[in-house]
Amino acid sequence: MIDQHTIQTLEFPKVISHIAGKCITPYGREEVERFEPLFAEDAIRARQSEISQMKDIVNFGSAFPLSRCEDCREVLDKTGVEGAFLDPKEILAVLELVEISAAVGSYSKDERENFPAIAEYLKRIRAYPELRKDITRAIDEDGCVRDRASSALRTIRNDLSTTKRRLMAKLDGILASRNKQAGWQDDLVTERNDRYVIPVLSGQYKSDEGILHDRSQSGATFYVEPKETVEMNNRLNLLQQEERAEIVRILRALTAEIAQRSEALVENTHLLGKLDSFRAAAVFANEVNGTQPRIGRPSSFDLVDARHPLLILQFGSVDKVVPTSLRIDQDRRALVITGPNTGGKTIALKTVGLMVLMAQSGLLIPADEKSTVGVFEQVYADIGDEQSIELSLSTFSSHIRNISRAIEHVSENSLALLDEIGVGTDPKEGAALAEAIVLFMVKHGARVVSSTHYSQLKTLALEHPEIENASLEFDRKTLAPTYRLQTGIPGSSYAVEIAQRLGIPETICNHAARLVGSSERSLAELIASLESELGQVRQDKIDLSERLDKARELEHYYRTQTEKFKNEIEETRREALEETDHLLGETRREVERLVAAIRRNQADEKTVKQTHRFLKDSRRKADKLHSKHFRGKKTDAAHFDKGDTVRIISLNKEGEIVELIGDDKARVRVGAVNTVVQLRNLEKLTQKKQQAQSQATGAIPNTSEMSPEIHLRGMTGEEAIEALEQYLDRAVVTGLRQVYVVHGKGTGALRRALTEFLNGHREVDSLRLGNWNEGGAGVTIVKLKS
Repeated sequence: MIDQHTIQTLEFPKVISHIAGKCITPYGREEVERFEPLFAEDAIRARQSEISQMKDIVNFGSAFPLSRCEDCREVLDKTGVEGAFLDPKEILAVLELVEISAAVGSYSKDERENFPAIAEYLKRIRAYPELRKDITRAIDEDGCVRDRASSALRTIRNDLSTTKRRLMAKLDGILASRNKQAGWQDDLVTERNDRYVIPVLSGQYKSDEGILHDRSQSGATFYVEPKETVEMNNRLNLLQQEERAEIVRILRALTAEIAQRSEALVENTHLLGKLDSFRAAAVFANEVNGTQPRIGRPSSFDLVDARHPLLILQFGSVDKVVPTSLRIDQDRRALVITGPNTGGKTIALKTVGLMVLMAQSGLLIPADEKSTVGVFEQVYADIGDEQSIELSLSTFSSHIRNISRAIEHVSENSLALLDEIGVGTDPKEGAALAEAIVLFMVKHGARVVSSTHYSQLKTLALEHPEIENASLEFDRKTLAPTYRLQTGIPGSSYAVEIAQRLGIPETICNHAARLVGSSERSLAELIASLESELGQVRQDKIDLSERLDKARELEHYYRTQTEKFKNEIEETRREALEETDHLLGETRREVERLVAAIRRNQADEKTVKQTHRFLKDSRRKADKLHSKHFRGKKTDAAHFDKGDTVRIISLNKEGEIVELIGDDKARVRVGAVNTVVQLRNLEKLTQKKQQAQSQATGAIPNTSEMSPEIHLRGMTGEEAIEALEQYLDRAVVTGLRQVYVVHGKGTGALRRALTEFLNGHREVDSLRLGNWNEGGAGVTIVKLKS
């Protein structure tokens, strides 16, 4: 178990609260609020798959038909209460659930093999079209029971309408036959005690003219039901009672129909909640550029370019948060982080802890997709100043109280995150205690990430190979931290430098520097030198990585082109063989006919001439066919030299001879590809022919000259779309069927803009993100229409 103190300290509830805010149903919010670290690898991977597949649906699929709705679980429970029935508004809440269930349950049935984990939930959702039909037939969108709900209700309401119309006509007639002088005050018919009445001045009222139902507040007006309309009012009241009774009967029938399906409908709310929680987690992953980490060996992690998600949300951009890379495993059990104040040590510890909690909860984490996180059964975090006035605890006491809890349960499956270990007491005693605590935990198999300012802890890595130093980089030129974590070397506190930057007078800072012992100064200078060298190594690594990426891109391109050339050569040979076979077949049949004719006619002069003429024509056709496919102007090695510009006749490609091979072959470079060609398949180009060849092929580039990849990293969305549009026009003209759009990962904004543009492009057939070996989410692979 992971205690609530650690979960609160690492701000996991804030992440959960943010994700819950992305839900659009009350069922989804409840599911998200139940997210917590899991300890079974299969359960973690299952939730990862569910969220990752939902992320693909959100980003690339058709709109997911989940919509906002009220929580109707209490309404469904009410259907099981004997004698109870639902009112129209409650039934409409159930209808809303039924309609959402039907829409979600029928989502993308033809493409569910692309998201099998989500499909498992979709196929379990029950749709009830008959129930939906019965409810919509009986109740309108305002919650009123329709006339068509039953034939009896229609008849009753027709009678009500007729009776009321006759009653009003009668009352209007009575008002018209009297005037105000006779005692009637005005011509307004009103209603009192469910009876239609007319107003009469109190001094003019006569009891034999009708029944008194009410009087005005002043007493000046009586509301009287004329005796002529008593029977009609009685009839109207009776019909209204019949109407109410029929409505109750209809509502009871609908309630019974809902009750029969209530268990399945409650299960639908559970399934919709699951799907909504996955959708919310996917939306959150898009916000923080979340990826699915591999679940690795227990009690280990290898975080690559991890970022604190709450900082990303605070700054509104992934790029504004400096990434952190850390690794803990069987051989490297502890990491001691040193460096300047305000340099980011506490954030580094919180990032590690939060990444572990999120990964074990099955969430996508803001880190490189190469990151690996194992399962920890216990995580302890002692981070920040937790002094308590109420508990009379000092800073030191509160730290020790937290650490003692971790020591009590220490095991090989524990991760301890200790911020400023040993702080708050005498520095020598604090340093000794900190060293003892770290060594104790490492000895018992725990994984430890600790931050400190104590120089004594910086030397632990020299004596214990399972402990490694790490430090937060500090820019001595600007006297400011860079927040970049570097492993392998300890860091200095740079207290004097930071104090000077924050306004302490230079004379005081210089005096402090002199008070620092020579050994401490030497260590600080050594660390500064190592930081500088490490910075250069890091930059060299970045340069080499970029070069390697370019080399891989070129290798992929050249391999593709080489394979294309091979296919074209093979196709040309196949066509030549087919034409040759056809010509030989025709020639053989004609020769057989001529031989037969010679035998019949004993070789008369006409037949012999005809035979000579046919053989001459056949030779000419064969020469023409040979020239078409294989022969150049020069077939002798003496006519070619190294460096000559030639045309490969069979491919209609221009190249340069780089080597003559024997008397009949040459190695020709076409672009960046070398190929061995028969000399008879080459034509030497003069300067004039080279220009003509270039002009002939220059207007429209061929596929061998055009890269199938376009790099748009670093561009704005508008610049990238303009460049991509021009590139696609050329690609279509040259006949490329598939292109690679390299936009990088970043915040995902450029990728989304390009995806929207590509989805609307007339020449695009389909698109997808690259697989792991194709560039992953940093590359979109576009298939063009033929």
